[in-house]
Amino acid sequence: STQLRNETAGVLRIGIAGAGRIAARFVAEARYVSGVSVEAVHSRTWERTKEFADRHELEWANQSYEDLLGHVDAVYVATPHDTHYDYAKRAIEAGLHVLCEKPMTLSRAQTSELFELAASRGVVLLEAVKTAFSPGFQRMVAVARSGSIGQVRSVDATFTKLVDSGREMVGADGGSISELATYPLLAAVKLLGLGFTDLQTVSLRPPGSEVEVFSRIDLTYPHAVASARTGLGVKAEGDLVVAGSAGYIYVPAPWWLTEYFEARFEDSRKSKKYYYKFDGDGLRYELAEFASMIRSGTSESFKLRPAESIAIADMIERARASATIIR
Repeated sequence: STQLRNETAGVLRIGIAGAGRIAARFVAEARYVSGVSVEAVHSRTWERTKEFADRHELEWANQSYEDLLGHVDAVYVATPHDTHYDYAKRAIEAGLHVLCEKPMTLSRAQTSELFELAASRGVVLLEAVKTAFSPGFQRMVAVARSGSIGQVRSVDATFTKLVDSGREMVGADGGSISELATYPLLAAVKLLGLGFTDLQTVSLRPPGSEVEVFSRIDLTYPHAVASARTGLGVKAEGDLVVAGSAGYIYVPAPWWLTEYFEARFEDSRKSKKYYYKFDGDGLRYELAEFASMIRSGTSESFKLRPAESIAIADMIERARASATIIR
């Protein structure tokens, strides 16, 4: 489309929706990506917007989201989950490219709708799951799928963190699944595909808590299983184990940064270690991919396809709706 062609030459001007911690990290990381410039911010309050723009020396502090959309070529959506859909949709309708923080939405229908809308407008929409774009994770997936550990039979991934009270999102859209499950489910989808046949979830919601603080999502595939554990206020080992018919891959905590992993075999002399750099906060990888898609006029990245983002949204939606609650 003309829109894509016009932007291939110049610098990609980016506006940020949201002025929280992740938005601040994004500005810092963007300095390491060539051909992009973060120029504008809009958040829920004018004071916060102004303070963020001053602190990060941005060109524009926009009182309205519409003003922001008029100043930039693309938007990074870093607002609370429950507002992602609305911010992303308005930007796409204005003809802008969108990099949307995970989870893009908490439903399959809304995520599908956004991708369909982006395709119809000829703009790029990408979900910002930093792990998907990091070199170590991509290599690990390639090794697992190469057949060197045989057929992948099981994927076990855990992502937990302890949070200061008040930092976790409470209310209907809070909890460890909506906050963190995108990462372990990414591992399942990348290693086992989209065709799961069953999903069972158990969530721990202590008395007095509005949200679940620990969950286990078990996926069944035709010839394999996967388990995703998430915790906000429960701490466990954040590793990833990919079991195969001829060996297994072990990625130590924090596996989602994937700086190091091992392929291990019955004969330990055959085991192999892989080392990768994971620079900064990792946001530079997703931004570089996003900018490169815009420049080349590509609407899909093999690193994280729309169908994969939609499948993860589907899994999250089902897990939250059907969880057995324990206290």
